[in-house]
Amino acid sequence: MKKLTAILSTALLGLIAVTASATERPDIYVVKFRADDCATCGLMETQLDTAMKMVSGSKVELVTIDTTNLLQWEKSAHTAFDRDFVPQFNKWVGLTGFVAVIDRRSRRTIGCVSDKQNAYKMANLIKSAAGLPHDQAISNRTTQFKCPATLNVDPGK
Repeated sequence: MKKLTAILSTALLGLIAVTASATERPDIYVVKFRADDCATCGLMETQLDTAMKMVSGSKVELVTIDTTNLLQWEKSAHTAFDRDFVPQFNKWVGLTGFVAVIDRRSRRTIGCVSDKQNAYKMANLIKSAAGLPHDQAISNRTTQFKCPATLNVDPGK
């Protein structure tokens, strides 16, 4: 009886842990593509930090894809796999100086920002994507938040 109780308790705790982690997952990933040798990353990161302070919420997670060296590259690949945005990782890994806003559920890229957008526009795009209150006066036209061209092409396609 003690073994059965222990097994049931373990199973229940495991179920609670899985449920808790599933409910804590964000709706939107803000994926920063960077490297130490990136000329525009400093300005973009400063603006993004300010934008993320404006967003604040559990619906949004900032994720960094860093290709500075092989170890960071591998860590970033695991991060993309764990959060299930591998297609975007494969498409842009090695390209730096921009941020992709990705919907976690649909895995769709909503838009991208770079050092060309100010923190206010970045925050507005992120808030809009996450369903948070945002300033309607700022245009969220997809042309304004266009993503860079694909850097890596799948040889099978």
